[in-house]
Amino acid sequence: MSDSSGIYAGDVLRPEAPQGLTDLLLGPMQVGYQVQFFGFGIFFTLFAVYAATGELRRHQRIGQLVLVASLVLNFVYTSFVFYESYITAISQDRGSFALQNGDVAWNALPMLIASITALTEGYLTARAGLLILSRLVRILFFVWMGCLIALVIIGGAVTTADGVFYYNGAQPGDLAISYSAGTAMYFWGSAVADVSISIACACSLRSRIAGFNSRTDSLLRHLIVLAFRTALYTAVVSLVSAVVSSVYRDSDVRSFVVYSFWLFMPAAYGLSLFTFSVSSKRAIDQRLGSSVSPGYVPAQGPKRHHAATSPPPETPIALNNMRGAQLQPGGQIPLQIRVQHEEVVSVDEGDDVRDSKSGIGRQRDWEV
Repeated sequence: MSDSSGIYAGDVLRPEAPQGLTDLLLGPMQVGYQVQFFGFGIFFTLFAVYAATGELRRHQRIGQLVLVASLVLNFVYTSFVFYESYITAISQDRGSFALQNGDVAWNALPMLIASITALTEGYLTARAGLLILSRLVRILFFVWMGCLIALVIIGGAVTTADGVFYYNGAQPGDLAISYSAGTAMYFWGSAVADVSISIACACSLRSRIAGFNSRTDSLLRHLIVLAFRTALYTAVVSLVSAVVSSVYRDSDVRSFVVYSFWLFMPAAYGLSLFTFSVSSKRAIDQRLGSSVSPGYVPAQGPKRHHAATSPPPETPIALNNMRGAQLQPGGQIPLQIRVQHEEVVSVDEGDDVRDSKSGIGRQRDWEV
């Protein structure tokens, strides 16, 4: 095809970054983009199926709102990521400045990431805090988590602001807090927050229901594994990214490696929130649920044969009423005994008991 025929109008010479620099700048971003697309697709599909089956309505109102808000924010963020991925694919501006600083829309991504992270960690903090028995420990836990979540938000805000400054031509020395320091603040805060939530859930659950019976002990192990598995989604990635952000400065092109992890954090937090909320609820319903209300433990006694009209021998014990044995006087959980039925038993005393006048054995009716 000649240069003057068809859609081909000839090449245009433009300044562009060396291929090696382009690989280091765009490669991590593209990895983060693709993982975000994949993760959000899974999150959206699971959420849609969960809502369509009516399971979402069984959550409390605040739980429903948080899950929906996480999905909406993830959709907005993924839309931005799709736009940036498209612009990167078609843009002919391959200069070093454009590749490093992106555009204004791209610099909004860190704040969106921090918002989704704060939403997830705030909700999980509230859930974990309600399980803590000691009022003082609960307050200290909320203060600690508030500081960590604030660090996450500040890190996202600093990164967004620095990105805009760089886009407008600022140099590293012009910034009060460096771009890498802002990302490190976000990652260290989110990593420590995730681990803190998991530890709080594990310790408080153990103090509440450990040793109650074999069924609750089995549930306890399952919920503790679930709590740490939920934190594993994001804590490991955050720790690796925090180390990278702390080691490499803004002027080091290797600092861009962190984008391969950072850009898919919203999908990771969305899946983390969804799986923890759904899995913990299902575990309680399946292992401890009763026909009265999810989250109740049936207190079972020895099996006996009862009359057809007698009430069932299982009475539900609310899960939130469980306390460790150390909280009760004498170290035992109080036992409530309720009379379920009455029986009349006839006992023939035979020759041992005789009427002094008639000499005929009697039967006595004993009411039980």
